[in-house]
Amino acid sequence: MALLLGGGLLSACASLPDTQPVSGVLGGLSVSAGVDSDQAAYLMRHYLAGERLRPELDRRIDAVYAQTPDPELPDRDLLNRISDEFSVDFAAIYFADRVNRLPANRLLRETYEAHLQRALLGYNKAADKTLLPQAAAYELIFVPAYHYESHKTTGADLADPRGALSDAGLEPQLVRTDEIGSIDVNAEVVADYLRERTRPDSKVIVVSASKSSPEVALALTALEPAYAQRVKAWINIVGTLQGTPLADEVLGDGPLSRYRVFVDDPGMHSMATERRREAYKRIRTHDDLLIVNYIGIPVTSTISREVRDSYIVLRPYGPNDGLNLLADLIAPNSVTLADFGRDHYMVDETLRQRTIALVNTTVQWLESCKARRGRSWVSLTAVTDCGLASR
Repeated sequence: MALLLGGGLLSACASLPDTQPVSGVLGGLSVSAGVDSDQAAYLMRHYLAGERLRPELDRRIDAVYAQTPDPELPDRDLLNRISDEFSVDFAAIYFADRVNRLPANRLLRETYEAHLQRALLGYNKAADKTLLPQAAAYELIFVPAYHYESHKTTGADLADPRGALSDAGLEPQLVRTDEIGSIDVNAEVVADYLRERTRPDSKVIVVSASKSSPEVALALTALEPAYAQRVKAWINIVGTLQGTPLADEVLGDGPLSRYRVFVDDPGMHSMATERRREAYKRIRTHDDLLIVNYIGIPVTSTISREVRDSYIVLRPYGPNDGLNLLADLIAPNSVTLADFGRDHYMVDETLRQRTIALVNTTVQWLESCKARRGRSWVSLTAVTDCGLASR
């Protein structure tokens, strides 16, 4: 949706704030970026490294961390308040740190990074060997996003990820939803597909992105237990699970309402935040389902051209990926893989390798983690919990 609203969305005077370069460590990875405030730079460079050099600022940051106890994540309202007190990038870095503090998320990151390095090294030379052998036992079902047929350049049709898996020997399936249909109607299409096109012994991994993620969430909620149990994992990529204020702005009476003529369809109306946030409260999935959120957490300097305008529109609401508020990307009872620096537009030259790594990570967790320990996914705390230490 960000691309559809881009190109003249804002007046020429609208711009991103100046940034200052900073380096640090997030989620065990070295990162560098330009951030929008001195406080954001201090948080990344010093506070997260355990260095307390500015007592008054340290006290204020301590108070921020005290507001949400582990393992909870900060909600959109808290992130908005933090943005107002410090800056949007400060809140984004804080959110990234909170995501990566959770032991299950750290384990997920560790598993993913190992698979990603293998995929980056070997993908072009041996595409048929980059998937785990166990992946062949799973059915990969993709649900495309908003305007996936008419605007293929957005990646909404998930063609590249599907192509990567096809090249690696799988046969991913695409659920052909209505590209401008409402989330509720498309959810019924997804649910019917899972009822009619899967077998009792199927082991299904569903992959969704952006607008199709709430469609999958509602479909899984509506499925009868016998069908729901066929779905072993759901990979939620930058999911618009609780709607987007962009839809509110376009459908409202403000300056962006002039763009409604381009996107005045059921899909856009169904992404309004009031409607989606109420629906989010009703999401229910079976206890054994592995839900992996794959999200981007950008800061000012890392925003891509494709979502720059929409990111600026959303900054008053707090940290966002150019379409969604960051806290609204997280599905209930899930684990999260966060790519710091990426935004809602996740497509680049490493997309195929990242797809292989993400699917391998999901399959390895399904095969080695909960099946071996009989524990909930979010309770995993170390590589030994999954038997991954020697891999």
